[in-house]
Amino acid sequence: MKTILLTFVGILFFFSLSSFAQDNRTDRLGIGIGPAKMYGDNTGVHSKFKFKVLPVLSLDYSKKIETFFDVKATVGWQMINSGDFYNAEQIDKIAESNLPHAFKGNLYFADIMPIYHFNPNQSGYLPSLIKVYTGLGLGYYYSQRTDEKLILNDPSRRTETYSASDAGIYIPFRVGIFKDLKSDADIGVEATLVVSPFSELEGNNQQQKRIKADMLMQLQFYYRIFIGK
Repeated sequence: MKTILLTFVGILFFFSLSSFAQDNRTDRLGIGIGPAKMYGDNTGVHSKFKFKVLPVLSLDYSKKIETFFDVKATVGWQMINSGDFYNAEQIDKIAESNLPHAFKGNLYFADIMPIYHFNPNQSGYLPSLIKVYTGLGLGYYYSQRTDEKLILNDPSRRTETYSASDAGIYIPFRVGIFKDLKSDADIGVEATLVVSPFSELEGNNQQQKRIKADMLMQLQFYYRIFIGK
């Protein structure tokens, strides 16, 4: 009886050890895609939820530093478009400042940031089903557009279109969740706020919005594979 009891306790101890997490997070390479919007001076009426929601796509590489920290580099592309949300009076006011009231194009971005993991796998602890992380970094963007501007004092209210571009530094803030898969990969969702404090993402500086800085809001669904394992 004593032998059976010791054997049973040993089996329970073995399975309890196998249920504990290991500090086994590796470097990862990921791809993300999802919806995004731009908060600018000629990108809609945001207080009335009148704005364009367009796709964003990005690639990232995460380098593990230690149990709680990674360094993550991200490059990506976002489609940008002002939409058609302004009446004639609003368009006239923008044209009087010699600024475009509409645009369409592409925005490319690249940034690097430290990532903090709130609940990573740790040796001797039970693993979390869903893991949470956040980060704050620094990046550079390039906005390539076709802008549209009303020709003032034209009876036919004709507009002119022309190529335009802007570039500058931005500050990205990210928060995300992910779940480990059995196939040496993970899936997750990541929200990003991109703030451009020094330059215009859309070529208009009329300051028609409540917050001065231009911003991007992105929500991406990620698939990341483990590398260097």
